[in-house]
Amino acid sequence: GIIFEVKHGGYQPVAADDYAHWAPAEGEPGTTELMAWYAQAQVGDSTFAV
Repeated sequence: GIIFEVKHGGYQPVAADDYAHWAPAEGEPGTTELMAWYAQAQVGDSTFAV
């Protein structure tokens, strides 16, 4: 799927504090598993656990 966000103003990178505490950073252990979970997750599924 694709998520497209439109907002006013210039680009501002996301601060580290704004990332989900339970989500692994890109390339860290757990990333592949999270992507697999996203691919099959259904409405009502509980959040991914690292």
